[in-house]
Amino acid sequence: MIKDDYSAKISQEFLSLVKQIKNLKNLKLEAFALIDTAFKRFLGFSSSFVNSVSEKDLLNLMKKNDEIQGIQCAIAAVLLFEEGNIFYNEEKYNEAYFRYSKAFNLISAIFTLKLECELEGYKELSLEIGDAVENFETTSEDKKKLFYFYKSLGAFSKAEDHLYELVKDANNKDFTENELKEFYLELLNKNDDDLIKGNLPRNEILEALNTYENSH
Repeated sequence: MIKDDYSAKISQEFLSLVKQIKNLKNLKLEAFALIDTAFKRFLGFSSSFVNSVSEKDLLNLMKKNDEIQGIQCAIAAVLLFEEGNIFYNEEKYNEAYFRYSKAFNLISAIFTLKLECELEGYKELSLEIGDAVENFETTSEDKKKLFYFYKSLGAFSKAEDHLYELVKDANNKDFTENELKEFYLELLNKNDDDLIKGNLPRNEILEALNTYENSH
């Protein structure tokens, strides 16, 4: 209970600070200063440090009792995302992509490593970060990450889009058309509400499966 109360307090304080950062989007220096303050307050690292170390090293620094803390991954990802937004709005796309990509790798670790995360609304924030990465040209490796990322988040329609691209990629040998069939069969085991939330209702899955079977 004490942990839950503490996590809720940290979550509320952090999300309040993120709102302040968003309100300063036209005041670049002030926004960067507030982001740096947030990094130091919630992670103990400066913005420049977080941007300079690898994701692997950063994840190791986020360990407590040898376990990576999901809430720290989410906090770092959101702050990097907000930095990326500032650069994106200034059309400094390389700087923006660097931060979006790092944010995505940190936030996706929550799902790939099945970490606990107490940050309120972190799944919605994760989708925003994924959408930001998709504004740029993505490699096959990026598409793989995005596929598993959206699938884990329950954004099944988005996952399907990336799976189709992977299957069509002649240079990618890891994903075949059979992966589509397995994906659809897996989704059929989920309840209708989850499928609708994922923007891929059961009737569309059955239709896609039927099309697949008729073409093979």
